[in-house]
Amino acid sequence: MMVKKNFFISLGEKGISFFISVYEITILFLNSIFSIRKAWFYRRQIIEQIYHFTMETLPIVLIISVFVGLGSTVQGIYQSSGIVPRSCTINVIFKSTIIELSPIILSLVLAGKIGASIAAEIGSMKITEQIDALEITPLDPTGFLVFPRILAAIIMMPVITIFANFLAMFSSFFMSTVLTEWISPYEFLNGMRMGFRSFEIIFGNIIKPGIFGVFVALIGCYYGLKTAGGARGVGKSATNAVVLSAIVIVILDYYLGELLL
Repeated sequence: MMVKKNFFISLGEKGISFFISVYEITILFLNSIFSIRKAWFYRRQIIEQIYHFTMETLPIVLIISVFVGLGSTVQGIYQSSGIVPRSCTINVIFKSTIIELSPIILSLVLAGKIGASIAAEIGSMKITEQIDALEITPLDPTGFLVFPRILAAIIMMPVITIFANFLAMFSSFFMSTVLTEWISPYEFLNGMRMGFRSFEIIFGNIIKPGIFGVFVALIGCYYGLKTAGGARGVGKSATNAVVLSAIVIVILDYYLGELLL
């Protein structure tokens, strides 16, 4: 009986903690939105975050996007050869890469890179009482620390995803038309145009990456601000930020995908 009681008590405590975290993240997001009116005041921080976001992610994006294109092409050729027309295979590769593969793979990788970095940076500021010092100055900690990171993620995630999708499709084109000569360039382009809808490009390059970027930055900031317990607490915050960001991205990917059905 004692084991069962302890189990349900622990389960209840975790459930309460979950809803408290959801509430606190929502409040943090709303406070960040209210900081928009001071965007010009925080312009230096915004530019710095955009720069860091770009410089820290481009090498990773370059490698991932090229091999996403190559991998999807190899699998597409293997799975569909002799079953469907080649142009149809290219169409499936194009749409799955643009709408699904590039946005979610990049977001998961950048959740580990950017999300952990944000949580560790703000967490270090928290345990060294730099954030407490901000609270006694005219600067708003949310506007100074959280808002620039969220805005940078909203701006740069779509930009990086567009770049990644271009590289992925170029590598797919190179693989299927030059290296393997599996399809002609004319058929490849016809396959990309087949059933083309501009909304799919906007959805896969702007909407999904922008939403994923908001949550990666927001969750990283939240765990950074909640850091306690010294260096071990910083590591725990970074880990929690990556794990929760990955879970949220996968869940959001499903619900956003419902928009296309």
